[in-house]
Amino acid sequence: MVALYVWVICSLLSACVLIRTVHGRFEDVVSSFRHWKAVKRVFPTLGRYDVVVDLEALDLKELDATVLRMGNFAGVVFTETLVEIQH
Repeated sequence: MVALYVWVICSLLSACVLIRTVHGRFEDVVSSFRHWKAVKRVFPTLGRYDVVVDLEALDLKELDATVLRMGNFAGVVFTETLVEIQH
């Protein structure tokens, strides 16, 4: 049982999503995304992007679905996704 649990934890895909929002909508995005299953951390930023989201997904299908849902969320102008690589 312990070995299976360790395998699942080690096999998660991690990604960072950089989000530009419509002017003044970053708070709505942060408060909504905070409750999503795959979201581990979300916070507003200063600079080119308004929000950063750290994700963890069981597989690429879950990661894709979450990022596409973010891109279609009201107030999101565009996203850029950085997927962690294993090295």
